[in-house]
Amino acid sequence: MSKKPWLISVIVMLVVVVGGIIGFSLFTGGDHQAYRVAVAGASPAALPGLSQVTDSEGAVIAVSQFEGDPTGEAATAALAADDDEVAHLDMILDLTGATPVLRVHEKASEQVKAGITAVLQQAALSDRITRLGGDPSAVATALASATPEVDAVSPPKYEDKGFAQRYAFLLTADILLLSVIMGGGQMLAMGVVEEKASRIVEILLACVRPTSLLAGKILGIGAATIVSFSLIGIVGAAAARTVGLLDDVDIPINSTMALIMTWMVLGFVLMASLYGAAGALVSRQEDAPSVTTPLLMLGMIPYMASIFMMQGDPDSTLYRALSYFPLFSPYMMPARQILGVSSPAEQAITMAATLLATILLVKLGSVVYTRAVTRTGSRVPLREVLRRAA
Repeated sequence: MSKKPWLISVIVMLVVVVGGIIGFSLFTGGDHQAYRVAVAGASPAALPGLSQVTDSEGAVIAVSQFEGDPTGEAATAALAADDDEVAHLDMILDLTGATPVLRVHEKASEQVKAGITAVLQQAALSDRITRLGGDPSAVATALASATPEVDAVSPPKYEDKGFAQRYAFLLTADILLLSVIMGGGQMLAMGVVEEKASRIVEILLACVRPTSLLAGKILGIGAATIVSFSLIGIVGAAAARTVGLLDDVDIPINSTMALIMTWMVLGFVLMASLYGAAGALVSRQEDAPSVTTPLLMLGMIPYMASIFMMQGDPDSTLYRALSYFPLFSPYMMPARQILGVSSPAEQAITMAATLLATILLVKLGSVVYTRAVTRTGSRVPLREVLRRAA
């Protein structure tokens, strides 16, 4: 692994991640300006319900008094003004005539229109009740008590508060994990093949044992990969927190990032020994995909499962069971932590199980690597290597 291209790629990824987060915040976030409504022909105080009307973003509208002719040039100019101008108005509620009129520049907000309509209808109803000698407040209370509540048994997850941020956080974590586990594994396998093809491995084995050589490659490539992508994740999380993208999410960022990095280490070592063993089975770079592709496909299954878990029920028996399977744990357990459905005990148990599986796979990978790394020529059959090991 060349240092300069690797450093350049890490810097480029850092710039892309931070730039993407800032760009996303600018285009989708920022300070939301309240929908501005001016009342003409009456005092806003005469319609107290207007202070409770909200726009399409859920923000309360800004109500003011319009002085002058609501059909004149001043009204037209205010409606046509840019949003950031002080004189800008989104809507003028014209009560100067016999019938209320909502005057806008191009198109009225349906949310605001419905809210103002309800306020005007309530005002008209209260006025009529008063003329008939009734109590408008008692009627309003009775009407409010008759409003049904909606109780969804299985509400869509995308309507949950902070769903978009959690989903983006999960996708980012999964991509980082996949890059470390699968990307680092690919680099390890290609390095083994390169050393074997150039016969450098024979010189190295004269000085160190095969297991020590494999362990050194895992440690070196793993450290560089994990540190690089952890840095990207930490900088990205800090940028997201700075621009306020995580304000609506009750995720413990620091502990979650630490957990993700822990699973990076476990997941990489778990798969790295298999990639090293796979690389030892071939002697040419063009033959490497034939032994690494199955491992890549094997790694994509838990990656996709963690994404499907976000869209489904994380507490279902299927996803809980998969989370305890060592090959799935490095992806599923960080995802469960992000979704807020994992306990410290569950994390500890799955880490212990993954560590045990890692020890067994490292021993298996070391045996295959030792038996196959010095054999050149055509691809070494895995069955033959395992038979010799037995």
